Amino acid sequence: MILNTLKKKNLKLKSFISASGINFYGTKTTDKIFTENDVAGNDFLSEVVTVWEKTADEFKEQNVAERVVKIRTAVVLSKNEGALAKMMTPIKFGIGSPLGNGKQYMPWIHINDICSIYEFALKDPEIEGSYNASAPQHTTNENLTKLIAKVLNKPLLMPNVPTFILKLIFGELADALLEGSRASSEKIEKAGFEFQFPDLKIALEDLLKK
Repeated sequence: MILNTLKKKNLKLKSFISASGINFYGTKTTDKIFTENDVAGNDFLSEVVTVWEKTADEFKEQNVAERVVKIRTAVVLSKNEGALAKMMTPIKFGIGSPLGNGKQYMPWIHINDICSIYEFALKDPEIEGSYNASAPQHTTNENLTKLIAKVLNKPLLMPNVPTFILKLIFGELADALLEGSRASSEKIEKAGFEFQFPDLKIALEDLLKK
């Protein structure tokens, strides 16, 4: 719709910045750290992201935009919404716990850093193509849950949420909670971007102790 409208009005963009996702690489837990050179996964979420990115690429292919930037965004940590808010609530009431075995990686990024990345991509004309927007420090679901509890000064008394319970509740979507891989931030850092919150504990303290 946007592309066709711009073409009809013969409008040209200097830049088209697309909000993409880390799920591009697939919903799976592996020792591999994915870079922008890796191919897409083969599950539902990765297929959705692939189609989204191909649509973004059309803006340059059809000469509507001079460049296209695809920001593959990790889990954004924000106090008031998103994954952190959902994890924080049960922990505050003493019923929080890791999901499944807790070993699945959770690529993350502080909300200030993701906002800065979009600004960085908009202002630097040399930035083009795909970039992982994921903090350089990696973590698992279990470690993130424990750090949230530590920062909130709350105990974790409950056992891990069993995998079969999550599958009963969410069906196939449970894989998005039970699986996860790491994504490299090297490309965006080599381009000149500096993370304000590269450390998870410091990021959580900033968000939860204000």
